[in-house]
Amino acid sequence: YIGTQGILQGTFETFAAVAEKSFGGTLAGTITLTAGLGGMGGAQPLAVTMNGGAVLVVDVDESRLRRRVEHGYLDEQTDDLDTAIERALAAKAAGEARSIGVVGNAADVFPELLARGIPIDIVTDQTSAHDPLAYLPSGVAFEEWKAEAAADPERFTARSRKSMARHVEAMVGFQDAGAAVFDYGNSIRREAELGGYERAFAFPGFVP
Repeated sequence: YIGTQGILQGTFETFAAVAEKSFGGTLAGTITLTAGLGGMGGAQPLAVTMNGGAVLVVDVDESRLRRRVEHGYLDEQTDDLDTAIERALAAKAAGEARSIGVVGNAADVFPELLARGIPIDIVTDQTSAHDPLAYLPSGVAFEEWKAEAAADPERFTARSRKSMARHVEAMVGFQDAGAAVFDYGNSIRREAELGGYERAFAFPGFVP
């Protein structure tokens, strides 16, 4: 485990490859949508802005957003989705490299952005989807997370997978709308498939 600083170069190179393949060598004028600012996921916003792009990153834990701002990996944070969208769209229009973090659950936010028709160019995710107990289901308060998971791990796992199915369904929806979408190795496609979503593997992993 190499943490945020150790994974920054690899994350930068991944987004640079996306820029090269799909956007003429730079992410300027694009919005990346992602989630998860834990250990390695925390490198994502800086990796995108280093490639010239704007990025909207979602996390259920406000303290993670705050820490990334304090350490220079994230430019700003908000708990208001409308504000986050407005700032991301302004950065896209200006061709500005800007990272905006918003407090929220990706299983709710991703479908909401898709339904609103927000022009997202790139979508990925680095939530802790490999462990359903480490993924907060939609409808469970952040403060109740640990207690709910401990009280009934099987039910919590089922709820997590159902939320991951919604999360991944939205990612596939963005791909259908023309976005570059890729899995970042956190097993969310498999968990979403277990949650009942049949098209979970419609988008590729990050290596290709």
